[in-house]
Amino acid sequence: MTPSKLDIHSLIVFYYVASEESITAAAEKLCLTQPTVTYHIRSLERNVGLKLLEVKRQKVSLTRTGSGLFKYVSEIHHQMNGAENYLENLKEASLRVGISTTFSTCVASAASAFEKLYPRVKLIIKSASSFEIAEAVLDCEVDLGIVVSTDYGNPKLKSVVLSSQEKLVLVASPSSAIAQRPRLAFANLCGYPLVLGPETSATRQIILKRIRVGGCHMPSPIIVEVNSSEWGINLVENGEGVGFHHIRSVERSIAEGRLKILPLSGDIFVGVEALLRADAPEHPMAEKFALLVRRALEKKREKSAAQAARN
Repeated sequence: MTPSKLDIHSLIVFYYVASEESITAAAEKLCLTQPTVTYHIRSLERNVGLKLLEVKRQKVSLTRTGSGLFKYVSEIHHQMNGAENYLENLKEASLRVGISTTFSTCVASAASAFEKLYPRVKLIIKSASSFEIAEAVLDCEVDLGIVVSTDYGNPKLKSVVLSSQEKLVLVASPSSAIAQRPRLAFANLCGYPLVLGPETSATRQIILKRIRVGGCHMPSPIIVEVNSSEWGINLVENGEGVGFHHIRSVERSIAEGRLKILPLSGDIFVGVEALLRADAPEHPMAEKFALLVRRALEKKREKSAAQAARN
């Protein structure tokens, strides 16, 4: 059998250079140096004895021969991705999910449902602030991020909206002075101690902006920065200040009389989205987990609406 003149690795390098129309962009996606990419292209052209690419002012264009070859190489790339996904689905795998602390309680039911549906898949959960989760997605430390909707400022991130309106409520200890007030406006929070997440928390940024828009033009004292929703709730229960939390996170504390929702004139809603790397193959189980989160959020909203209708 005559050996092939075509090296599969060089063909894949050719595919990325042709797709990106740039040696630099192809090198970044392949995690190779530019000289290595150039070597593979020249080696491929040398082996076939034909010119495949033209490079002018760092702009790559295909020759007529290169355009014809690209059709075949595109199919090779597609088939290789299909084979990789097939093998990934067969073997016992793990799914790494980063979850914003704002939604940690709400996503717990989705995680439980996922483990029952896919017992062979090991679920690894990282809880942190939304911007930290976004960085973890970019660094490939997690396969999927569940975060507060905001602009994360990186084109390599792809977002999928799971919910557009999740309500945050202002809570305090029932014994605190502020809990005795019949009505509150955002301006009344000026100077009142807040328990909020760290600076990398998208929820914190949304809350502080809403307070400023509501008429508070002086910095509110943030007595504690917590990277855990549970810690924040415990501090507020002990009368250390007030806090904004996703309604699902404080349901039990309210029912047991440890927290009280304050009558704030004006609501704060945040969106929930799934973050993925736009330039990387999607984990086969990521979409399934995101769908379970969406269903958990929808179920909660339906339950809240039914309770409101009864009241």
